[in-house]
Amino acid sequence: MRNSERRFICTGEMVYDILFKDDRPVEGIPGGSMLNTSVSLGRLGKNVFLAGDYADDAIGNIIERFLLRNNVSTEYVSKYDNALSRIAIAVLNENNDAEYTFYKIRKEGKAELLFPAPMADDLILFGSFYGIKEEIRDSLVKYIKASRNENALVIYDPNFRKNHLRIREQVLPFINENFSLANITKGSDEDFINILGTSDPKEIYNHFVGKGGRYLIMTANRHGVTLCTPQLMKHYAVKDIPVMSTVGAGDTFNSGLLYAFNKYKVFADSLESLPEHSWDKIIKTAISFAEHVCMSYENYLSWDFAREISGNG
Repeated sequence: MRNSERRFICTGEMVYDILFKDDRPVEGIPGGSMLNTSVSLGRLGKNVFLAGDYADDAIGNIIERFLLRNNVSTEYVSKYDNALSRIAIAVLNENNDAEYTFYKIRKEGKAELLFPAPMADDLILFGSFYGIKEEIRDSLVKYIKASRNENALVIYDPNFRKNHLRIREQVLPFINENFSLANITKGSDEDFINILGTSDPKEIYNHFVGKGGRYLIMTANRHGVTLCTPQLMKHYAVKDIPVMSTVGAGDTFNSGLLYAFNKYKVFADSLESLPEHSWDKIIKTAISFAEHVCMSYENYLSWDFAREISGNG
């Protein structure tokens, strides 16, 4: 029997985002790719856990209170004494796309990440810097493999930015392994330009399959979304909308994927037989989530939008 109470588990770094526009700060909010996704799921009333870390300082306490207010469990968050939490500066350009500067966590000793015991049919998202961080690599891979053995549906988002280019050659083996570890990889055209030097879906998919991947979703901002599977390659257009910020777009797209996989009862072992019309519903749900968040400075679904979605099942 399938697990009717599926858990949503996001694992990755947590930061405090400060957004600048026209040389002035316009917003300060908790962020980080996996945190953003988990908050949208929490607002949708899902059973969501965030696995990551922050310091027991002012910023860490702000992040923790924010997570709890948004129905995200911090049971698997490591909290460090005598440390400083991460901060990210996002400067919005004339197109409201962001250029990032990251200030890393400052602590003594190694990272000590906690993971929940794998359960059947979990929905798991991992990636960003934690997906390639050598310090936690062994424990992360062990957790993902154990989860796959329990038929978890695992999504990998590389979220590989320009500031990571200096370590590209060093971490490329980890990225390629992640392609094979996950059921689905979802990345942006920017990610793949930075990783592989191309945004051509066919070239990316050929590399991806060569490394053991099967299901690939590439987002390209206003240029739409491309789905690549063993059965089809399909492009989805997006609406022309007034954009305030794209900072949380990819993360909210991920929450839409996870939400739709749960809503339409898609499991890891049913991907092979998933028909095109089901993929259409899943991708269009994710696009609608991303479009919504682009029209605000927040990185997650608004409460009103989440209530509307939850009310419609």
